[in-house]
Amino acid sequence: MTAKYLPVLLLVAVSCRFQDLTSGGSRRDEAAVQVVVASLYQAIGAKDTAALPHVALPSATALVAAERSPPALVPLRTMIDVPERRNQGGAVHIVRTELRSDGDVATDRVVVVARSSDGVREFEATDVFTIARHAGEWRVAHAMFGPWRPRSTP
Repeated sequence: MTAKYLPVLLLVAVSCRFQDLTSGGSRRDEAAVQVVVASLYQAIGAKDTAALPHVALPSATALVAAERSPPALVPLRTMIDVPERRNQGGAVHIVRTELRSDGDVATDRVVVVARSSDGVREFEATDVFTIARHAGEWRVAHAMFGPWRPRSTP
């Protein structure tokens, strides 16, 4: 009796379609958002005040979660002056990203790695960005910089 229904089951299985509910966004937009995030790290690392306005909105904010201090909400442009691993000569490397985009807004969860000042140990942090399209260009609207922790795997 099962063999009798096998063709019907195969037909049903072949005709099934899975709906993809991932957020929409072109590959070009995704690539542009990734460039903006990488450029933000470069601008902060190089303490480049001229480059920062090209990758962040003027009113962009940053929530900085330090290891032994309560989180602080600051204007993103001040990250250049904060004594922090992210702005010590551009030593931060992006090792993983999770990008979600939907129309003119995107979020990017980024894991970054930095070496200790002696070059022996590595530390990692998870940062989250909200990026918005403004006047046709992608810009960082908000950043949350996570605390540093010793990296367990290279």
